[in-house]
Amino acid sequence: MKILIGACLSKKNYKFLNKFLNSLIKLEVPNNYPLKIIFIIEKKNYIFEDKIFKIFKGKKIDFEILFTFKNGIPQLRNIFLKYLKNNVSKYSGFLDDDCIVPKNWLKNMVKFIEKKNCDIVGGPQFHMTKNKFYAKLFEIIEPKRAHGQIVGWVATNNVLFKSKILDKKDFIFDINLKNIGGSDQLFFKKLHLKNLNLKWNLNSFVIENIHIERENLKWFLKRNLRYGYSGNYIDRNIYGPNIGLFLNFSKGCYLFLLSIFFMIIFFFNNNFYKSIFYFCRSIGRFSSLIHYKPKKYI
Repeated sequence: MKILIGACLSKKNYKFLNKFLNSLIKLEVPNNYPLKIIFIIEKKNYIFEDKIFKIFKGKKIDFEILFTFKNGIPQLRNIFLKYLKNNVSKYSGFLDDDCIVPKNWLKNMVKFIEKKNCDIVGGPQFHMTKNKFYAKLFEIIEPKRAHGQIVGWVATNNVLFKSKILDKKDFIFDINLKNIGGSDQLFFKKLHLKNLNLKWNLNSFVIENIHIERENLKWFLKRNLRYGYSGNYIDRNIYGPNIGLFLNFSKGCYLFLLSIFFMIIFFFNNNFYKSIFYFCRSIGRFSSLIHYKPKKYI
């Protein structure tokens, strides 16, 4: 049976497309599992189509291109979910179009999911930067997880799952999170709450290309504010308005106290920036109580 990987392509990441596609054609494919890449593109963009055909021509990896007039990454992800229900596969997954995928990524993922007997496996994303200072900031905001650890959610930048988990479930990516972000976190959290087993594989990582516009402190502050907004929406969606409100307020207070704690010991390592980032997340939580949210994705 096949492995189907969904890749949502966006105009803003077009500059990374060559590196992304060239990493895909180098993937080592496990025996007995033919790989097919499904590219989902907003509108009919011949620039993307021509580049895909050019790079994949003569390669062993199969591909298919799906076009849509729907906007937003959650919508594109949902198109791939619909495709999965109409096409038989053993495993499925997502990758982001601004990443470089190591050639052993897929083999390590399949080996892990079969050895650990889990339903969904995610892995880390490392960041390429021009300035090493911002590499440290990215390290702070990325989740810290041990190899083989059971986790509550994973992201679509690096995930593989058993296709059969979607057979009797109608979960979709929430389009209301188009500008806020976090639709993948909400999607996989819901699957986790249905007693599906999610684990972390440190051996299958992806590398995000350099986003030079992100290499400034203002972007990191806005990103952490956004984590607060999306966290509130996710809690309310899962637990309902009343419990969600309580959780949001409690987590906002907890994040605020964490920011004070790290400020007190900021002389050590990167604790000053941890303090600032936790403070931003707490502000995001509290401001979301009055329904404030960003106008565009950060």
